[in-house]
Amino acid sequence: MKRFIKCAVSFMLVLVLSSGIVLYPAAASQQCSCGEEPIIYVAALGSATLYQNAGTKNEKVLFRPETSAYVKLVAKLLIPLVSVIVTKDYDAFADKLIPAVGDVFGPLANAENGDSTVDVTTKEELPTDPTHGFDYSYYFGYDFRADPLVVAKDLAAYIDHVLELTGHEKVRLRASSMGGVMTMAYFEQYGCEKIKSVIFQNCPISGTAVAGDLFCGRLEINEDSLYRYGATALPLIMDVTLARFLMVIIDLLKNSGILGTLIDAVNRVVDNCAGRVFDELLIPVFKANCGIWSFVPDEYYLDAKKYMLGDNPNEELEARIDYYHYEVQCKAGEILNGVLDSGVPVMIVAAWGVQRTPLVPTWHNDSDGTVDLKYSSVGATAAPLGESLGSGYTPETDDGHAHVSPDNHIDATTCALPENTWFVKDMVHCTTHDGHGELYNWFFKNDDNADLNIFSNKDYPQFLQNDIKNQKLIPQK
Repeated sequence: MKRFIKCAVSFMLVLVLSSGIVLYPAAASQQCSCGEEPIIYVAALGSATLYQNAGTKNEKVLFRPETSAYVKLVAKLLIPLVSVIVTKDYDAFADKLIPAVGDVFGPLANAENGDSTVDVTTKEELPTDPTHGFDYSYYFGYDFRADPLVVAKDLAAYIDHVLELTGHEKVRLRASSMGGVMTMAYFEQYGCEKIKSVIFQNCPISGTAVAGDLFCGRLEINEDSLYRYGATALPLIMDVTLARFLMVIIDLLKNSGILGTLIDAVNRVVDNCAGRVFDELLIPVFKANCGIWSFVPDEYYLDAKKYMLGDNPNEELEARIDYYHYEVQCKAGEILNGVLDSGVPVMIVAAWGVQRTPLVPTWHNDSDGTVDLKYSSVGATAAPLGESLGSGYTPETDDGHAHVSPDNHIDATTCALPENTWFVKDMVHCTTHDGHGELYNWFFKNDDNADLNIFSNKDYPQFLQNDIKNQKLIPQK
C-alpha cells in the first residue's frame, strides 16, 4: 500500500511539472452547491477517550475504563460486600471500597479550578474527509469533564473547519445527551449564524435529577424502582429472551421476599458508608468536574454547591459553574427561542416511559432511563412514571393548540418550545434505530422551512411510540 501511494504521488508530481498545471487542495473559497449542508454529530458523554500519560510507555485509558478494569474491581469488592452484609463492619468495607474505586476513577479528578490535570488528555483530531450529506455525519467528541464554555470554543473551531473542508456556509447539528449541553453553550457564546438547523436528542438541557441528588449526597435504592427498571429497561436494551429470563429470576426473588431483604441490606451499607464514600471519593473526584456540574438542575444547585464545594470554594471553579448554570441552563428557553426566531429550525426529542436508574430518591420521575422527561423537554409537565395527569386535567397554559398526550401523561404546553418538541415513548436514552434516522432525515431534508414543527408531517406528530420490533416511530394512540 505504501509503495502504491508513493507511486501515485510521483506520477502526479511528474504530471504537474510536465504540464505546467498547478494543483491546489479544496479550500473554503471553492463553494459546494450540493444543497446538503454537512451534519455534525455533537456526541454524548464519553465521546472522547481520556488517556493518562498519552504517548508515553505509561499510557493508560482512564475513560471509559477497559472491561478488565471493571472485572478486577468487582473481584476486589465481591468478598468484602458479602462480608459486610454478614459482619456489619461498615468501616472495614469502606476501607476496601474507596481505594479500589479510587484506583479506577480517581485520576479523572480535575485541578481545583476545573481545568484538566496536565497528564490527562484526549486524542481528538480534526476531520480531513470532505464527504458530506444526509447519510454522513462528522463526529465531534470532547472531554466530558471540561467547562462547557471551553468545549463550545472547540466546537466553534470544529464547525469552522468543517465549513472550510466542505465548502459550505452552514452546518446542521445533531446533539445527543451531553452533546446538548455543549451545543447550548455554543449558542450562548457564538449564536446560530453558521447553523442551518439543530436536533437535540435526549439532552439534559435543564439537567438531570440523578446529578442533582448525587451532588447533594442523596442515595436511595428502592425495591419498586429496581423491579420496574428490570421490567421496563431490560427488554429495551438487550435480547428479549434474555430479558425475560432475568425477569423470571427477579420475580422469584421479589415474590420470595429475598429481593427486599437484599435491598434492605444494601441500603444499610449505603446508609453507613455513604458519608465516607462521598467525603473521601466522590467529592474529591467530581467536585471540579465542570461538565457534570452542567447536569445539576436549578432546584438542586445551591444545595449541591454547599455540599460539594463547602464554605470556601475555589473562586475560579465557582465562577465557571455559575456562568454555565445561570447564563445557559437557566436561560435555556430564552436561548432556544432566540435560535428559532433567527430562522433556524429546532427539533427537541424527549424520551419517556422507562424507569430511571434506581439509585436516588427521584426514582419516580418519568425519564428515558437517564434524563428526566421534564428536563430533556425543557419544561414539560409530566405525571410520575406509570401514572396519568388525572381525569379532567386541563393544560397549565394555552397557546391555542392541544399539547396533551393521548394517554393523558404529558402536557407539553409548558415546554420552552411546545411546537418544536417531540416525545417518544419507550425509548431508552439515546438508543436509536432506523426509525429515528428516518425522522431526523425528514427534518434535515425539510429545514429550508423555518416553520418546521410538530404539525408539519402527519407521520411525525408530537407524541410518538417507539416500535422497536419494526424499527419505526409511529403516532401514539
